[in-house]
Amino acid sequence: MDLFQCLLQASESGLVVKLKSNNTELFFAYAIASILIKRPQLLAAFFMGCLLFEWSLFDHFSEAQLYLIGFLIYSYVIPCNVFTMRTKAACVIMCFLCLLFAYDAAFYGVNGFYGESETVIYNNIEYLFTCCHCLIIYTLINFKAIRNNIRIIVDSVCNMSRNSVLFVVL
Repeated sequence: MDLFQCLLQASESGLVVKLKSNNTELFFAYAIASILIKRPQLLAAFFMGCLLFEWSLFDHFSEAQLYLIGFLIYSYVIPCNVFTMRTKAACVIMCFLCLLFAYDAAFYGVNGFYGESETVIYNNIEYLFTCCHCLIIYTLINFKAIRNNIRIIVDSVCNMSRNSVLFVVL
């Protein structure tokens, strides 16, 4: 029995590490995207959203209030004129998710906190937020520019091999 409890605790701690590494991976993805596109607004929004739930300063707020603050953070990003319509649409989806989670926490939780009743939305919060953040990061990537740059590199290698007798591509 002790072995079973030890394995259960190890799997639970692994799950906590997995969730924290998920935030770390998303943070690095946002950081790389922000450096490449030279726009730090979404990185700051993600960082502030993580601080809301991790920092002890916000412990006296209910979950519903924290999700509404997250809604305000991402609604700030929407009117920024530096982003494409796809990125703004992904931010609208994030705002919708924040409102949905705030509603769920306020009406199905006890005093704004989740208690005994766990809804389908509550059980899938991490997955929905992760998918929405991945969607936001996906909208920041300019696939047309990547495809054109790869095409230019391949064309230059092919031109070098055509114009040189000593250069052979294997």
